[in-house]
Amino acid sequence: MAITLATTIVAVSVSGEVMSTVHEDSGRTLSDSEREVWRSFVNGGWALLAAVNAQLSTRGVTQADFRVLEVLADSRERSISELSDTVHIRVSTMSRQVGRLVDDGSLERVENHADGRQRFVRITDHGLEVFAGYARIRDDLICRLVIDPLTPEEFRTLGEAFRKISDRIADSAIESAD
Repeated sequence: MAITLATTIVAVSVSGEVMSTVHEDSGRTLSDSEREVWRSFVNGGWALLAAVNAQLSTRGVTQADFRVLEVLADSRERSISELSDTVHIRVSTMSRQVGRLVDDGSLERVENHADGRQRFVRITDHGLEVFAGYARIRDDLICRLVIDPLTPEEFRTLGEAFRKISDRIADSAIESAD
């Protein structure tokens, strides 16, 4: 009898939804020092997300709403599925979230002139103003909690590490879809 072990790489969206990809187990386990670093990463990451969430939620915005506004502030318009992929939220959840942001005037739905069956979501001037206010709060918090305690080199290294992690997760998702 053969036993196949699997490892699950889990991506958790800002709204708390779990999206995962299953891969064959390499058989590797974390060393004590790797486990210690991993725990620091997890504890620090959750603490940072909790701090950002606390600051934003006292002002009536969720991290998921902030992230959607942030993505659209950078790109102006996207399809629901593109937003879903970028923000790591399921399409159905993204549709409901976009609906709420459309209702409050932060987003608008617009026609896709290349494909009449599809609509885009675009950030409005009101949405840009709302985002700018929340971004100032986020930026101040990130400066105090992340940038200030690190050297410029440590901060660059942190960014490079997360780019590599993001790329690996994206590559793993592509491989599992094949």
